[in-house]
Amino acid sequence: MGTTSAFVDTVRRATEGNPPVRDRPVIMDAPDGTDLHELVAGLGSWAGRHRNLAAGAFVDPSLTERTGLPLVEPFGAGELLEMRGWGHRNRWLGCGLVASPHGPRTVAVIAHREDPAFAGFPEGASWAGKLRILTGWEPVTGPRVDWPAVEAGLGTRLPGDYKEIVDVFGAGSFDEYFELAVPGGPGAGRNPWQGYGPDLASGGLLPWGRSEHECGLLWSTGATDPDEWTVVTQSEGDEQRFDCGAGEFIVRMLTDVQLGYPTSRASGHFFVSHGPPDF
Repeated sequence: MGTTSAFVDTVRRATEGNPPVRDRPVIMDAPDGTDLHELVAGLGSWAGRHRNLAAGAFVDPSLTERTGLPLVEPFGAGELLEMRGWGHRNRWLGCGLVASPHGPRTVAVIAHREDPAFAGFPEGASWAGKLRILTGWEPVTGPRVDWPAVEAGLGTRLPGDYKEIVDVFGAGSFDEYFELAVPGGPGAGRNPWQGYGPDLASGGLLPWGRSEHECGLLWSTGATDPDEWTVVTQSEGDEQRFDCGAGEFIVRMLTDVQLGYPTSRASGHFFVSHGPPDF
């Protein structure tokens, strides 16, 4: 594991520099003895859940600029044996196996990634849809939250924008800065609402996420219609209220510099998946 771990550290340092220019990806040969499975696990420990771009010498023919094509383009026909990929800010990160005269060699690839939101948002896009565009996220199939059961146990419906975001993204974090509270998920907790009863409509606070510097991101639940619940942030005893729901707040957290979050000044946005809910 020592060789692989050292290479993981090398790759991570390489992602912290200037991003590669278009059509000039960086291909890094792994040291002899690097295990691909360990490399995927090591990169995934901070980049999140990977996508399979090539397996068994078969390259996914549906790949586009948005879904990881820049990671496979550097390799000729029959050359790429395996490739796993992640979208990470303004670059693509990948690792895999490449055919060579001396047998398969393990490589890491860092490639240019266009800003997924460059073309803007289509008219009528939901907040979940806007977050998909901002992050370039493509939903991964897997188990979904049983919302009727969750809401029955909590004694109230939950806002529709939040449920749609969870259904699209699952458990994980945006820009490694903020993570959703997802029932059954390994990120913010299997049961983020343990101890909350059926009297939330009286105006109590209910958590829906957590950021790096906020102690909590919550809803103010006083409105009869949960879709009208507004956001409250709490940090070290300070409380701030926003006249918007969770979906709008996340989009603003990523894009609105006046809101003051460091993510609004990032060169690009991404979502780190913690995997599907664990039911």
